Amino acid sequence: MKIYLTSAFLFLFITSVTSQDLKGRVIYGKKPKTQILSKTDSIRLKENPEKHRRFLKVREIISDEEKKLVFELNFKNNESYFYLKPILESENHRNPYSSISTYDKGIYYNKEKRILQLNAFGELFLITKPKLIWKIQKESKNIGGYNCIKATTEIIVNTKGRKQLIAAWFTTKIPISLGPLGYDGLPGLILELEVYKKIYYAKKITLNAKEVIKIEKPIKGIKVSEKEYHEMASSTMQKLKKSKGL
Repeated sequence: MKIYLTSAFLFLFITSVTSQDLKGRVIYGKKPKTQILSKTDSIRLKENPEKHRRFLKVREIISDEEKKLVFELNFKNNESYFYLKPILESENHRNPYSSISTYDKGIYYNKEKRILQLNAFGELFLITKPKLIWKIQKESKNIGGYNCIKATTEIIVNTKGRKQLIAAWFTTKIPISLGPLGYDGLPGLILELEVYKKIYYAKKITLNAKEVIKIEKPIKGIKVSEKEYHEMASSTMQKLKKSKGL
């Protein structure tokens, strides 16, 4: 897949401009990492073929809807804002992602912090996400004409300390230390991100855009760390289960 790149002075940018001097935007798409049946899926398919076929059909529909999503990363003066672009819906078709709170307010980040503004449990939160610790790998591949290097990091996804491996492919040819979903800190723009069995991939890159670049810094919300939010979410879910006798 070819990535479209536009810039008023691309050569000057590549040779001498740092990310703090730039403004622009990156358009990302989203797709499933693989459609191949996992070992667990194969076992469940044998145990209850009809029920699991229905489950796989629903997953396929969700996957098709995900492919229609368009994400935008805006950046200028060391500030960035990543969000899901509004989804156009018809009376006969509603995209289930149009109301997903994770994408509702977007993710703001600068050199010091990454902040996710999230609607959850009837409250608005400002969640400060921890700094990422990356490991640069030896693997590389070509993405849209750019030589990209693989980097990995781990994030904690619940109160029990369960970790999730994240993989990113970045290019040093575009020395912007940014990427989708607030993943940053690498010596180049992330063109592809593998997270939660999904892939976010760059479709179009616009550097030094002439139009106004909008950065929405979140202000409203209860300020919590990511760890505090996980603890709050876990406690709320436990109370909900008890109230329903589960």
